[in-house]
Amino acid sequence: MVVRSSQGSFSLTFLLPADFRLSYDGTQPGANGCLLATRGALVEVSGPSREAVLNDATPLLRTIHGFLERPFSITAVVRSPPPVPGVDSWSIIVGADVAFSPTSLDPHFPRAASA
Repeated sequence: MVVRSSQGSFSLTFLLPADFRLSYDGTQPGANGCLLATRGALVEVSGPSREAVLNDATPLLRTIHGFLERPFSITAVVRSPPPVPGVDSWSIIVGADVAFSPTSLDPHFPRAASA
């Protein structure tokens, strides 16, 4: 599924963790002028800037972290519009909070210190 947004839109696309499913499919508005579209395990956030799509994805990722109760990382793709279009691989790291990393390398989560 690819949401066809205006030519000037950025998009962030990622798959949900394998052990998590949303109870709905569809499109809804985000807080930063973005559209959040879900279909099965696929999520796409499209909006006016890279920062806006990352910010609108963050609440969903925090909610997923609350349900899973463990850190996780997933890969994502960020598409940029003209005049300098591009496609970049990112990692989304969710643990203490949410972090986005512009690389496809796996992040490292240190083990929690035992008491």
